[in-house]
Amino acid sequence: MWDPFRDFDRLLNRMHSSTLPGFITSTVRGTWVPALDLIEKPDGYKLIADLPGMNREDVSVDIDGTRICIGGNRKALTKEDEGHLTMIAERGSGRFERCLQLPTPLVEDSVKASLKNSVLVVEVKKDEAKTDRTSTPVKIQ
Repeated sequence: MWDPFRDFDRLLNRMHSSTLPGFITSTVRGTWVPALDLIEKPDGYKLIADLPGMNREDVSVDIDGTRICIGGNRKALTKEDEGHLTMIAERGSGRFERCLQLPTPLVEDSVKASLKNSVLVVEVKKDEAKTDRTSTPVKIQ
């Protein structure tokens, strides 16, 4: 389905990533977007995302230099029974990816992630001295 705002979002993402270095930027891919909070602490960051109806096996967290990405596949929460018709379906489902470009390099070995009561919490420490860019998958507990 064509989404008139998708091209606009892509344009904004490109504009922010190329003209505002050092600021936090967010890229989104998928059919729905989970709500999240990002909290900066003196020594790191804490990301909190609402992922209703999702299990650990359905979610991935990846750290890459100065970037945190969360992704997954949320299964449809409503099933059609034979002879029944869904009149309104507002709860999103499907694949998603949400990436945040942070202004500070991250200590990849310091990442802690947990998913409880459909809330994902990711904590990672800042690394001011880091210069290499490698991707590290994170195990969610």
